[in-house]
Amino acid sequence: MSIDPKIAYHPRVTTTDKLGDLEALFALRDEIDEALERALVERKSVADLLRDVLPRAGAALGVRAIVFRTYAEDLSLHDFTWGEAIPDADAALARAGEGRREAFVERTARGDLFGQPLDVVGTWFGALLLLADPGDEARRAYLERARGLFCEILDNYLYSIKAAREKHAVTMKLAGALRHRVLPEGLREAVAILSAAAPIGRLLLVYVSEEGAHAPLHTQLYDRGELRVDTMQSIGESPSKIRGLARAYFDGESDLLLDEFAMRGAQEEVLINGITNSVVVGRIVVTSTAGSFNTYDRELLSSFAGYIRQRIVDFNKEWRNLAASFSQDDVGRLLAHDDYDRRYLQPREAEVAILYVDIAGFTRLSEQVLKTPARVAAFVESWSRDAVDLVWQHGGVFDKMVGDCVIALFGPPFYEHAPGERLAAALRCAVAIRAMTSEVPKRPGFEDLAEGGVAVSTGVNLAPLFVGTFGPNGNFTGFSSGMNNTARLQGCATRDEILVMEDAIAALPAGHGFRFGEPRHATVKNVAEPLRFRAISSG
Repeated sequence: MSIDPKIAYHPRVTTTDKLGDLEALFALRDEIDEALERALVERKSVADLLRDVLPRAGAALGVRAIVFRTYAEDLSLHDFTWGEAIPDADAALARAGEGRREAFVERTARGDLFGQPLDVVGTWFGALLLLADPGDEARRAYLERARGLFCEILDNYLYSIKAAREKHAVTMKLAGALRHRVLPEGLREAVAILSAAAPIGRLLLVYVSEEGAHAPLHTQLYDRGELRVDTMQSIGESPSKIRGLARAYFDGESDLLLDEFAMRGAQEEVLINGITNSVVVGRIVVTSTAGSFNTYDRELLSSFAGYIRQRIVDFNKEWRNLAASFSQDDVGRLLAHDDYDRRYLQPREAEVAILYVDIAGFTRLSEQVLKTPARVAAFVESWSRDAVDLVWQHGGVFDKMVGDCVIALFGPPFYEHAPGERLAAALRCAVAIRAMTSEVPKRPGFEDLAEGGVAVSTGVNLAPLFVGTFGPNGNFTGFSSGMNNTARLQGCATRDEILVMEDAIAALPAGHGFRFGEPRHATVKNVAEPLRFRAISSG
């Protein structure tokens, strides 16, 4: 960038004296200090600053040309020039460049050429060239001192701009990485960026999937930027042990997790609070390869934590939406793919096992035993939560709850097992829910249910289903006549009966372990053919 020589240099200054040297150097320092203060107050760019400084320096030094190579705000090297062109300037700048860092004085056909690298504590970030008329030794010695003074006054200011822009560039890269839809991938990229910019040794991140006392926790450990442990993706050993230690650490009950990862006495710990309240949604623990973190490192860590906070809040919303239907492990698997909705949740036709399980005699229980709306609600909440947990434990998907009836699907979202295996899983789940329900009267607060007991009536089917996310809320459900017939089948079941469509039983794999009663049938409303089914007699 060429700068007009509006202030002329002193012509033919070839000699000097010591007193004049001192006065000139003080004058030069004052000129530059004034320009720097003005640049700070007026928030000038590097180009505007040098457009002001170079003509003044040229006049004060009595030189014919100046070339100043340094980083501008875009973190690219730029050449700022004043005065006449300097022959072979690129070659001369290379001598003072990052590779050689040579300070030199050279007599050329055009005059005396002075070169100086800009360096702050070993970090190179620019070079200066001065071209002056030939002078005596005293004149050259003066210009060498003046050249050094000129660079010394400017270098801290210019380096601070470069450092600020570098920090900004790193924070923008962190923000970009954490926009990745797959949070673990975004975190992996962000930690690599952070580790390249700061002396990160080990970085431990523990965060929640949603705000709440019992929200699922995820733990990641990075060692010099490399992911070593990730409980969501089952990377590393003993994920269940790590989850337990992480929960105790997150809740403030124990810090044995730090011992597990040899991070006792870590230099930095950062709490990540939710955006809308002060609830902690994450903790970051970091060690430094340099022994400690400086202010720059801590500012980057703070930016990193801030971006993670926003990303965790966004992730929590996505996790919470999926966790309404899918188990924690399945949610983790889904979120490991940025196209999970298209790949796994887009509606499709598939052979799916369907489970309808309803509390038998619910009206009687509500009116004669539980009586108050609050007790009815508490009973349904307790029973349905455990029923859905059993659905997830057996590899199913929670479709919905209609009144006191839990509906579940087996097969989605990954369709990894054969149709017969899906049916077997649904039957095992039905048996488990029946056993769980019989134990409800043993729970505190429900002892008065013991006299009549609590039971369920269940219908299970294997049928083609058009299944996926539907509607404005993206609910995961399925539609088909087979789905409707399963509801009707459940309505035929008596207390503690598990009824299975007869044509579905043939699909069960060998050695399934279930025994069935005699074939039965029932005529139901709006269905032309009677339903044909059997009841599980044991299993």
